[in-house]
Amino acid sequence: MTSTWLVMASVTVVTFVTLGTPVMSQDMTYQQVVEKIRDEGFNRSRVIDYAWYLSDVIGPRLAGSAAMGVSQVWAKAEMDAIGLTDTLLEPFGEPGVNWDVEYVSLHLIEPDYQPLIGYPQAFTSGTNGTIQGRVVLADIRSRSDFDSYRGQLNDAIVLSTPVREYEPRFEPAAVRHDEGSLTAFTGDGVDRNIALRREEAWARNPFPPSDVSAAELEEFYRDEDVAAVLVAAKGGDGTVFGTGRRDRSITAVRNSLPTLLIAAEHYGRMYRLASRNVPVTMQADVRVTLETRDHPEYNVVGEFAGSDLAEEVVMIGAHLDSWHFGTGATDNASGVASVLEAMRILKAIGVTPRRTIRAALWGYEEGGFRGSRAYVAQHFGSPSVGTTDDYKKFSGYFNLDNGTGQIRGVHQQGNLAVATIFEEWMRPFHDLNVRTLSTFSNLGSDQLAFDEVGLPGFQFLQDRVEYRTRTHHTNMDVFEKLLPGDLKINAVVLAAFAYQAAQIDQRLPRKPFNPETPGN
Repeated sequence: MTSTWLVMASVTVVTFVTLGTPVMSQDMTYQQVVEKIRDEGFNRSRVIDYAWYLSDVIGPRLAGSAAMGVSQVWAKAEMDAIGLTDTLLEPFGEPGVNWDVEYVSLHLIEPDYQPLIGYPQAFTSGTNGTIQGRVVLADIRSRSDFDSYRGQLNDAIVLSTPVREYEPRFEPAAVRHDEGSLTAFTGDGVDRNIALRREEAWARNPFPPSDVSAAELEEFYRDEDVAAVLVAAKGGDGTVFGTGRRDRSITAVRNSLPTLLIAAEHYGRMYRLASRNVPVTMQADVRVTLETRDHPEYNVVGEFAGSDLAEEVVMIGAHLDSWHFGTGATDNASGVASVLEAMRILKAIGVTPRRTIRAALWGYEEGGFRGSRAYVAQHFGSPSVGTTDDYKKFSGYFNLDNGTGQIRGVHQQGNLAVATIFEEWMRPFHDLNVRTLSTFSNLGSDQLAFDEVGLPGFQFLQDRVEYRTRTHHTNMDVFEKLLPGDLKINAVVLAAFAYQAAQIDQRLPRKPFNPETPGN
């Protein structure tokens, strides 16, 4: 079957770029180049145009959705308009499944009417029309609990998790770093990992432990002819933090039950009612499109060709995919827009880099950095399995994927040799409070694909502007959450780093590498 996105991709693509003409010679100092970058980036910026089109017009870009394909075609067209060369949609992976949300309508009917905030879990089935049924609490924590509910759940809409305990937030959701908070990212050169610490926190399950696996529970619900499964979503104030099925094979998705993530406040009301034997009735109409995809995934790549060191490469990038709950504005239209704008700035001011600067917009970051990892494996290899000639010619990669907040510095990723280099590159931006050399490693985005094979890959340190509190993988990840001023700064800093990495006499230093330790 021809995939839907290929049809949609034939629509007219809006571009925003007007190419500039060369205005400077290559014997200018770094400070002089920065002044040109700042002038172009602050006075003629297109960054918010990119972010608007990607989030408002194209919308959510779940990997394996029609909109994701449309966004890739649009991104390539923008690279072409900027004047990048060798632009392409580069395939990776295997043909898979396309899954799209067409329509969601959720309502509490009894004991009184209330519209409900909720979203289908990614890669679960729809309801096959409007369903209306009793809401039943099923507290299954062990296999012995199956007997208590056997024969009791036919056509029921099941509350499958306990309520999430309400925890009022006494700290602001959006925070600007100050001198004190930035100091916490610096230290004695000991590599500290913020991503793993974060993952450990996320792993703390707020629900009681269960001896029943998710697969066993789903099989039981399916055998009992359950109509739909409800899950108490992470988040508060109507914010829904989304998730998806791990098994995205066509068979698994078709055999799945409609699984709905319900805002904690609305889930809690139904849970309390059902636990006190008050009759609860809910109506749901969830329509999803499921089709076999006849093509692989794609990364979008384009180049600004270098001069005397053109065979060597500097890369900047951000992931193009998002979740389907919001419109993917801060995660990661903000990063994509900054990458496109950084390349536009460099082309507009007329510089000629020594090394080739390559921009990459990654596919399937939200499923384990699959796009960037596939790209690195194909183009550079790894020391453990063998490297390509390009492995030795690679200088460094700079990633943007921490929301709309402005850049305040760079995470070293354990590469202590870059300290003095990056400190010098940040010096022209001290007036913007871009000055922190973080001793932390961040293993939470696409720079890991480079770092884990011994290539210099870096993530910027940014202000946490509602990121992870309201906008990260949520229904509130929308255009209104973007800060145009911050995005302008990010694009300017990214352009300066890319340019300087392309100009220095030597490639960026590499840290000692142990192929047995990913992200070492």
